[in-house]
Amino acid sequence: MPIRSPSALLIVSLALAPLAHAAENPVAHPPAQPAPAAIDVFTFSELLSKAERIVVAEVGPMKDGELTLVVRDTIKAPELSEKYVDPDRLKRAAEMLANPKLEAVPLPSIPKTPPSLRLVLQNVAPPREGVQAVFFLWENAGGTAHEPAYRLNHPQCMYDIELLPQIRAGAAHPRTVGDGRFLRDWDKQMAERQRQREANSALLKMKGGDVVMGLKMRAARPRLSLRGNNSFGITAVVENTRARDQAIYDGPAGGYGIAIRPKEKKADGSGAIVLRQSTKSMGADVAVLNLTDLTDFSTVPHESSLSKELFFDAQEFPILTTLQGEFTVSVFYMSTQDGRGLDVGSPVWTGAMISEEVPLKFESPMSQK
Repeated sequence: MPIRSPSALLIVSLALAPLAHAAENPVAHPPAQPAPAAIDVFTFSELLSKAERIVVAEVGPMKDGELTLVVRDTIKAPELSEKYVDPDRLKRAAEMLANPKLEAVPLPSIPKTPPSLRLVLQNVAPPREGVQAVFFLWENAGGTAHEPAYRLNHPQCMYDIELLPQIRAGAAHPRTVGDGRFLRDWDKQMAERQRQREANSALLKMKGGDVVMGLKMRAARPRLSLRGNNSFGITAVVENTRARDQAIYDGPAGGYGIAIRPKEKKADGSGAIVLRQSTKSMGADVAVLNLTDLTDFSTVPHESSLSKELFFDAQEFPILTTLQGEFTVSVFYMSTQDGRGLDVGSPVWTGAMISEEVPLKFESPMSQK
């Protein structure tokens, strides 16, 4: 199915920008700096606050390596400083001082809402000419009061025109959108992935095998499946070192996962893979996942342990098929489900813990056939 949404095209273009510039559009404005490995994702309220200018505009032609926007309406614009001096007027004054015989020709007044803008594309392929969209612009790139310039370097700089009523209402009443909502589903999904990346980074820095509030995670019996595609199973053993029972969440939102690292670790720590059993439910609504009942909690007996068999299917986690050679695997558990409002019967443990690493050799799926 072809992508028709202008903002979707911008999102795709961010990922494909190097190819687009090098192969399909060799005369496009080159990126000023490399694309960041990760980007911040803003809520609707943060966007309204961050944007210096919000306009409804039509994409015009490329000119001198920059994109022209024909402004149809301005939702938000900066106020000109009283000390601002228009460069055209400054240039004209200098000419008249140098040549008093020049005729004093009145210059056009400085518009409160300039009729056009210039966009410096950075790591972004140009949107299609003629498309109308809503632009959130915050990184000033110079220009003049008659034609300001901004950088277009973020997926949230451009939104479909269909969202205009919602954007107008939010700009007119900012307090009504201060609840952390996102302007579109893509923003919400990217924010969730960003939070997951940050959680993964913190998880990989934890020391394996540590006792955390009385519980300790241990990995046992990693074994490849007979399916021959690097699917594998592993046993997660939760040990309770305290003299009282503790409960942990074990419901549909998941909690268990694994960290796979190369046996020969890289100096920068890269190459680690984090897989969660709940990854396949990423598209489910968080509010639904947060619904719990008593059957979602398991008890870890005091001074004993609870075992859970985990299986990671390469059909659900295709990255497993790319692994070959010696690796190590750690099992982790993370949960914020505290059972509040439920009569669980034992204190509910919340937090994060990770096991020590155990070896596992992956084989090329082709060699296993």
